[in-house]
Amino acid sequence: MNNGETSRPRRVPRKALAVGLAAVVLGLSPAVPVIAVEGNAVTGTAYDFVAKVDVGAAGVGAGCTGALVAPQWVLTAVDCFAAAGAVAEGAPATPTTVTLGRADLTETDGVVAPVVRLVPHPDRGVVLAKLATPATGITPVTLAATPAAVGDQLTVAGYGRTATEWVPKKLHAATFGVTAADTATLTVLGASTTAVVCKGDAGGPALRTTSAGMELVAVTQRSWQGGCLAETETRRDATELRADDLAGWLGVTTGDVGIFGALADGHLTYTAIDSASGDQLGTVTSTAALPFTPKAMAALNADTVLITSTDGHLYRVDVTGLSGEVRFATPVQLDTKGGWTHDWLSFDGDGSLFGLAGDAVRRYTITSAKPGPGSVINNTSVGASGFTLKNFTTTGPDFFIGATAAGVLRGYAVSPAGTWTPYNVAASGWGGYTALTSPGNGLYYARTAAGGLLRFKDATPVDGNGADITAYPNDPVATSGWNQVALSAVPLRSYPQHAADLSVFGVDADNHLTYTATDSLGAPIATVASAAALPFTAKAIAALNYTTVLINSTDGFLYRVDVSGTLPALTFTSTRIDTRGGWTHDMLAYDGAGSLYGIASGNLRRYTLTSAKPVEANITGGIAVGAGFTLKTLTTAGPGWILGTVSDGRLVSYKIIGAGDWDPYTLKTTGWAGYTRLTSPGNGQYYAVSADNTVTSVKDAAPLDGVGTDITVLSPAPGTSPKWTSKLVSAVPYLS
Repeated sequence: MNNGETSRPRRVPRKALAVGLAAVVLGLSPAVPVIAVEGNAVTGTAYDFVAKVDVGAAGVGAGCTGALVAPQWVLTAVDCFAAAGAVAEGAPATPTTVTLGRADLTETDGVVAPVVRLVPHPDRGVVLAKLATPATGITPVTLAATPAAVGDQLTVAGYGRTATEWVPKKLHAATFGVTAADTATLTVLGASTTAVVCKGDAGGPALRTTSAGMELVAVTQRSWQGGCLAETETRRDATELRADDLAGWLGVTTGDVGIFGALADGHLTYTAIDSASGDQLGTVTSTAALPFTPKAMAALNADTVLITSTDGHLYRVDVTGLSGEVRFATPVQLDTKGGWTHDWLSFDGDGSLFGLAGDAVRRYTITSAKPGPGSVINNTSVGASGFTLKNFTTTGPDFFIGATAAGVLRGYAVSPAGTWTPYNVAASGWGGYTALTSPGNGLYYARTAAGGLLRFKDATPVDGNGADITAYPNDPVATSGWNQVALSAVPLRSYPQHAADLSVFGVDADNHLTYTATDSLGAPIATVASAAALPFTAKAIAALNYTTVLINSTDGFLYRVDVSGTLPALTFTSTRIDTRGGWTHDMLAYDGAGSLYGIASGNLRRYTLTSAKPVEANITGGIAVGAGFTLKTLTTAGPGWILGTVSDGRLVSYKIIGAGDWDPYTLKTTGWAGYTRLTSPGNGQYYAVSADNTVTSVKDAAPLDGVGTDITVLSPAPGTSPKWTSKLVSAVPYLS
């Protein structure tokens, strides 16, 4: 915006067309002009919800403005991302970063986060951008409930160009009057001759001030830009896109609990719920129907659902959009022989899919966020009989609950070996529900026989004790309308996160954390390195899960690295979790089942981890397994098994029993001397990396039998050998 103190609009002939807007290319001639607001610089924290949106690299990309409307979502203009206004739902095509809480961009406070998902409105010209992590400490702006009328005064804010600055470092705001209004747009004009919308403010908020604070009325779309730097136009009015009538769409998109459903006629439904209030924020239904009759359903993540058919087949359904309706791609059949006769399916959010058929429960491992026919593996029996449950859902990793006909709510903790521990979570009162589903975090949703949906909160959801379950019978999600044949809540934390068979964390030669998603042969699908280097020099690495990595330093300390985002930007925080040092291991490896192994100067130790986010108290044991482990590489092959190479070329494995007790096996006698790194996610998949960074993919048909005759090298196509350049690598265990 222009404050009028240093420059006045120039009077020149009018242009034939208004300037199109969106994002200005900083430092370059813009391919698509963008607008920004010229006015008084903002100070204080009242406008902390206003977002600076950078599409592309800083200084050479496009700059826009937006507004935080939910803890993890920013509303802005579609034109910030595509000149033609056509933006695909999903990850942004160009890396995008959002800055919040900095009216002055030279400051270092506030929140900076990458955008991981875009959801365009079907016909309004606005888009919701999802941040990698919630904008903690910043209060989202409230959406207006009523439209603006002609004569209303609004405040328009933005980070765009001013009359004197090409790329301002401060947020500006000014008062604008509404001169015209229709069903979708507003026309506004600055209340003074120096208030004008300029390049860089596309997507910025138009705000109404009320007794309760500011509320979002509209989103900036385009402007004539009279008075802006380098503009000769004299007209100053701008077009705003109404936001007051977007509550339903915004609720469906930003609600933190999402429940997919399948109707008997094959149409899909999606309902968004606010976890705190239990309010049903919105429901959409597909226009298209599934090409099969649905039976059971398990949501893997926000855009991937597994559904079985009544004739026993398993399908992956990719959800391509939720704006206005549920849209989905042609279902992919994942099985070849049928047999998927489960009455209920549920995904635990941590790689395990559970199915209940009759009174038998089976567990499968999901190795990809978009599983293909080979990505649903480890078909194992948890219990061949005895699970007489009339409904069924997972509530967290390796834990599921279900009600009996007598009304008892039963809980089951499943071990990595497939054994289980039963609990009577509640002694009565649960027999009348026709379905249960849970997104995790102790949130349970139960459908009544009348089609209502009740909600419950379990303070400690995987302890097997229901004494701390709170029910809300007088404040249900809904009293009717829930008539789907299958329901499944999207896990609040769902891993695998990406469409890859393998996820590998590492550290590169510059001490930056790396993340690689690969196919089954180790070929990178996506690779990213963190912008920041680790604050210590890394020596060995062990990935615990998709958000937690343990790394020791060259000076003997152990750090937990918490990963907040992987793609398109790798972000992390690191915390030293030991107090005494002594973590001098040359190699670390985690077996996915609670055991961390480390070798230092030939001495092998085993530690027990009791938390997915361990602190020092959660790392116990430290058992000295034995000496003489002269391995040059180390990984785990499965629970209680380590695998490594020796300098003489052998591939060896060990079944670890306890202190001073292990069973050794030689899998291969030669051919493994040239590998400098070795890692395995389990399930007999080994990845060996040579000194020139070439990856060799290996499959062991029976990885825990101590026999190597069934090991096969899986060669990629000629000339396509994948490369892993990180000096340290560790695959995320499938069973973690």
